[in-house]
Order: sequence, then structure tokens, then C-alpha cells
Amino acid sequence: MDDSVNVFSIKDLENFSGIKAHTIRIWEKRYKILEPERTDSNIRTYSEAELKKILNISYLNRNGLKISKIAKLDEDELTQQVMDTSSKHETLTQEFQPGKILMSAIRFNETLFKESLLPFIEEKGIEDTYCNYLYPLLGKARILWQVGSLSRAQEQFVRNTIKQIIILEDNQIKAPKTRKKSSVAMINTTDNLNENNFLFYKYVLRKRGFDVIFTGGILPSSEITEIHKIKSFEYLVINTNAFDFEEKKSEYFTGIGKSLKIRKIILTDIPEGYIPHSHDPLIVVSDPGHFIKIIDSLH
Repeated sequence: MDDSVNVFSIKDLENFSGIKAHTIRIWEKRYKILEPERTDSNIRTYSEAELKKILNISYLNRNGLKISKIAKLDEDELTQQVMDTSSKHETLTQEFQPGKILMSAIRFNETLFKESLLPFIEEKGIEDTYCNYLYPLLGKARILWQVGSLSRAQEQFVRNTIKQIIILEDNQIKAPKTRKKSSVAMINTTDNLNENNFLFYKYVLRKRGFDVIFTGGILPSSEITEIHKIKSFEYLVINTNAFDFEEKKSEYFTGIGKSLKIRKIILTDIPEGYIPHSHDPLIVVSDPGHFIKIIDSLH
């Protein structure tokens, strides 16, 4: 990806949207949803506007709208459909006004942005605040960027500021006086990482006294075994890609779990209903609130 001129490859689109490159090519040919430029060597390149469009298409498709129907929408209709779908999923209370809070992000006012979030953290704690306010706020900012109401810099500013809040809370966790609970390894296997969620999951685990192995960055699935050779762990948390979660991958992780005698493997941020079923020891979680419930149920 060349950020200096906002040119993206088809692999970039796959990583950001979760839609396989070959599927994007099929949709281009069948539905004319994108019109990429071609380099002298016939390699597809995409603009930021086309990246946003595929993200919008991915969002609607993930929420039950068929590609054949999405393809018939013009740009204005596509934007409106995304906004309407997004609004249906909002469960924010009247006390939390995302539009007002995002105004500080629009002006890149970090101090005001943090001050607007602080009362919720002080009153409800970081876990409740993240699940019910910050997580939806991140989703709102992402949608606003996709439809052109926020710039990429503004959306990234929101993510980075919330990331700082999570890291600060994580750094304030005191080491347990008693022996730590079971070990947990956290592995990100895809570029499509919701980094703030993964950092929040690390906080949740450490807050409950688990011994967390967190490498950061992106690792291939094969590294799971390599980490276990050096330091064994009882639980494994994996950020994978829901769109790429085929039966074969399910069986792969199940095999790793059984061979390493891992008690549970938790796959994060996979939309409800997207995976028809999971195999023991796999657990599929859809969002931060669901993750907390699963962790609190572990013994």
C-alpha cells in the first residue's frame, strides 16, 4: 500500500474488508462494483474512494444484504443504506452523544476528546465504558469515514486516542500478590486487526489475574506451536478473519488445541451467526461484552 498517494492493491482491499481477492475480482466482473486502474504490468490499483466503497459493500453484505442487491445501489443510495443499517445497531444511551464527542476528533483536540470520555470511565469503569460507549464509538467513526463524513486522519485519531486510554488503564494494573491464574497466549493472524479490541482483551485478562503472553504485531498460525515450546499456555485467544473462517481453518485450530492440550481457543470479533458452529475446544465470540462473559466463565 502506498499511503503517500492513497493507492491500494487488491490485497489491501482484502485485508481491510475481509473479502477474498478472488471474490472482489468476481464482483468486479459480474457487478462492475469497482473500476480499478491498471499498472503497465497489468496489476490492479485502487483509490481510497474504492477502498471505502468495498468497505461499505462488505458492511452491508455482513449485515445480510445480498451482493446482487447492493450492486444495484448508486453511490448516494449505498451511503444511505450504510447509515441506516448502522443506526439500527446503535444502542447508545441519551447521556452519550457520539456526534458531540466526535466533534473534538474532527478538530484533532485530544484533550477535549479525552475529557469528554473521562466521566464515563470514572463512573462506570473502563470495561463497561469500552463495551457500551467506546466500542460503538469506534464503529461509528469507522462508518463515518467509509461514507466520507470523517477523513482517514480523523478516524485514525479516534482510534489512536482510545488506544492510549486502554494502554493507560492496562499499565495501572497492579501485579497480583498471589500466584497468577492460567497462562493465555494472544495471537493476531490477520491484517484486519481491530487493535483496540485486542488490547482491551489483554486488559480484561490481566485484570483477572491471567498470565498473558502478548506479542503484538501479526504472526502466522504456525507461531502458536513455537510459542508453546518456549512457554506453555492453557488458553489461546486468536484474532482471525471471519470472512476467511472456513471449515478447514476451524479444523486446523481444533487440531492445534488438541495436540498442545489447550483447554480453550477463543476466536474474537466474529459476527454472531457468521459461523454455523464451532468445534471443541473452539469458542467464537462476537464483541467485547461477549468476550468478558466467556472469560468470566472460565475456571
